[in-house]
Amino acid sequence: MNFRNARARQPEIVRSIQKDDRYTKELAGDISDLLRLTGPRNWIKYNQLCQLIAEISYHGFASLNNLQTLGEEYTGIIQVDSQYRNIPSKLLQLAAIILEFGGEALYLKTLHILEKYIKDNDEIVPEAKNKLVAIVQAMRSSPAFIKALHKSWFYLRCNKYQISKRITGINYVLIRHWLQPHFSLYGYKILGIITFVQVSLSLASILYDIWGQHKRKQHQSLQSSKGSLRNEKVIEEKENLSGPTCILCLAPRINTTLTPCGHLFCWNCLLDWLDERDQCPLCREYLKKSNLIQLRNL
Repeated sequence: MNFRNARARQPEIVRSIQKDDRYTKELAGDISDLLRLTGPRNWIKYNQLCQLIAEISYHGFASLNNLQTLGEEYTGIIQVDSQYRNIPSKLLQLAAIILEFGGEALYLKTLHILEKYIKDNDEIVPEAKNKLVAIVQAMRSSPAFIKALHKSWFYLRCNKYQISKRITGINYVLIRHWLQPHFSLYGYKILGIITFVQVSLSLASILYDIWGQHKRKQHQSLQSSKGSLRNEKVIEEKENLSGPTCILCLAPRINTTLTPCGHLFCWNCLLDWLDERDQCPLCREYLKKSNLIQLRNL
């Protein structure tokens, strides 16, 4: 028998998931209280796992015993396979549970290992390594956007609310579909459009920031290249000039500058020297920048 015509809609699926989420949170609280009895050190160390243990235990118990969850029983829906003909196998249901509640953590862990491998691999060219690391870091923030886009598609088309159900092909059907109320579902479609627009704007904002950072880096590299060209030009000018030599740069003096102690240097060379120490490069007399005299018309 094909149950395709008895597919559950957005209201039943959302209410079911909300109910199950409420019960798993209560179970996680009970597990946390039991863990607290073992001591504060263990509670601080393992308390974050209580929610995961509660979710896997709650849904795993129902799947292993071919039972509906309390949320599914409340809304009158059951799980069927991708062909809408039979109850999914226990293995398929367990795979969906693991993907739903541990898939994101596994995904992030895999990206962490991949990033470490790229950084430690000396055979990769540094430029390629930086680009690969940037791609991996961008992929870390992708789960939130993927979930939001998938949820907006569910609101619009009523396919599957959870990504794990899409991967495993598990569907929901309403047991008493002939009693299904005939109310409008346009509210969910509007919610789907709003969710899609919100995610699109967020992605556009992030891409704009990345583009701005790229432009700033290009501008900085251009400025640094102009600065290096300017320095090369100054060096060429010094090489082309003939005259007294600056003791600091060993090239003909440019913008000759006099110290109170009577020594002559290039203006820029002497300023750079005084940035490090406040004394004459030759006689070691105390010297400040305000005491310098730049000679003109030489």
